Amino acid sequence: MAIFEKIYKVYINHTDAGGIVYHANHLTFFENCRRDWLTTLGFDGYFFNLDDTSQAKHGLSGAVHFVVSEANLKYRTPLLVDDELSVRIDDVIVKPASLILHQSIHRPNQDKAATTGIITLACVRNDGKQITPCRLPSSFIAKMPA
Repeated sequence: MAIFEKIYKVYINHTDAGGIVYHANHLTFFENCRRDWLTTLGFDGYFFNLDDTSQAKHGLSGAVHFVVSEANLKYRTPLLVDDELSVRIDDVIVKPASLILHQSIHRPNQDKAATTGIITLACVRNDGKQITPCRLPSSFIAKMPA
């Protein structure tokens, strides 16, 4: 059973000249799903509020957010213009400074995934001068599935 699922529609701008979703746009559907999931957890989807006292205590500041550090996709069945897609987060592995998400895209009325992906998100801090890895805020970890 999926941790999160949302339906998205394929528009012409997602496709190539043949009406098939362009390969890079599969990543866009995965990204939209992750953002919508984070929003349902109470986060703005992109940046974290540094209310974590352990980080504030060490004088750390700057915008904390995720960047994709690795993406591994398998394309199994073409996605077509006007399809309604079920985009899912199937599993989340929480590491101290990253998340590994198993995601999938399903075509209408099909149980077998059309696309699967394993996406690694690194948690980073951007203080305006440099971008450095940082630990996940405890407020975020507390909302992750067990």
